[in-house]
Amino acid sequence: MTLPGYNHKFGQQIMTDAESVDIDRAFLAHYHIDASDAVIADADGVLKINLGAEAQTVDDGIVSPAVPRNLTVVGNVSGITGTVKITGTDFAGDAIEESFTLNGDTADTGDLAFKTITKVELPVQTHTPAQQTETIQVTAGVSGAPGDITVAVTATALGDNSPASVAVTLTADDNTAAEVAAKIVDALNDDDTISAAFTVSVTGAGNDTVTLTANALAANDTTWEIAVTAGDTGVTVGSSTNGTPGVPYDIVSIGWGDKFGLPYKLYADELVILKLFNKAKEITEGTITADADDLAKNVYDPHDTTLGVDIDLYIIV
Repeated sequence: MTLPGYNHKFGQQIMTDAESVDIDRAFLAHYHIDASDAVIADADGVLKINLGAEAQTVDDGIVSPAVPRNLTVVGNVSGITGTVKITGTDFAGDAIEESFTLNGDTADTGDLAFKTITKVELPVQTHTPAQQTETIQVTAGVSGAPGDITVAVTATALGDNSPASVAVTLTADDNTAAEVAAKIVDALNDDDTISAAFTVSVTGAGNDTVTLTANALAANDTTWEIAVTAGDTGVTVGSSTNGTPGVPYDIVSIGWGDKFGLPYKLYADELVILKLFNKAKEITEGTITADADDLAKNVYDPHDTTLGVDIDLYIIV
C-alpha cells in the first residue's frame, strides 16, 4: 500500500529567538523528472490530422506527454487559419482547456502544462484539397515513318527519376491524334515509375488530350511538364499546359513543447531555489513561471533544449 505524502500545509510551527514568537515551518521539495520522461519537444507527438470541410471533435487516437508539458499547434502550409481548442487535465487531474490560433506553418506555443489531453476541437479547412493535373494535346497522328516516339515527364513527385522517359511505339494505323493519345496514355500507365505518381487518361472533346493527374494531394508543382519527341513520325503536339493546381490537405500537428509542469502553485519563481539539468546547473539557467492560483501555469522552461536528461528541481513549499 502506498501511503499519502505529508501535507506541508498543516505543518507545525517552530520557535524563534524572539520570545513568544513562533513561525510556520517551511519544507524543501525535490521534484525529479527522469531522463526517459524528459524527451525533446515533438511537434506532432500528440496528434496529426487532416482538416476537413466541416469542424471536427477528436477524442481518441490522442497521445498525452509522459509528464505534464505545454503544447504547440502548427499547420503544414501557409494561409491556414482557425482556432484549435484542446481540453485535458492539469498536474492535479483537474480539467483545463486552452485555445490555439492557427497561423499557417508558424507554430502557436501554449502556456499551460497538460498532464493528459482528452479532446481536440478543430476548425474547417482553409484550403480545398485538389489533385494537380497537367495536359498535352496531340494535334496530328502518324503521317511519316512509323516507329517510336518518346514521352518525357518532369515533376517533383518523381524524385530522382525526373524526368522519366517512356518509349511509345506507333504504327501507320495510328494516323489520328486520338489514336496517338490513346497509345501514349497506355504506355505511361504501364510504366511503373509514372504510374506510382500519376494516373494518365485521355480527355478532350476529340479524345486527343493526354492528362496526368497526381495520385497524391501535394502542393502545386510548377516544374510539371510533358514533352514529346516525335522523330520522323509526323506526330505533332501542343504545349504542356498546367491544369488544376495541386492543393494538399490542411494538416494540423499538435505536440508538446519545452516547458515542464510543476506540482505546486507558486507565488514567486524564486521559490525554486535550485534547478539541475543533467545533474548540474545550466550555464544559462532555465526560467520558472509562477502562478499562485492556476496550477497549470506553473512551469519550468529549460534554457537548453537538448533534452532527454534528468531534471531535478528543489522547491521551497
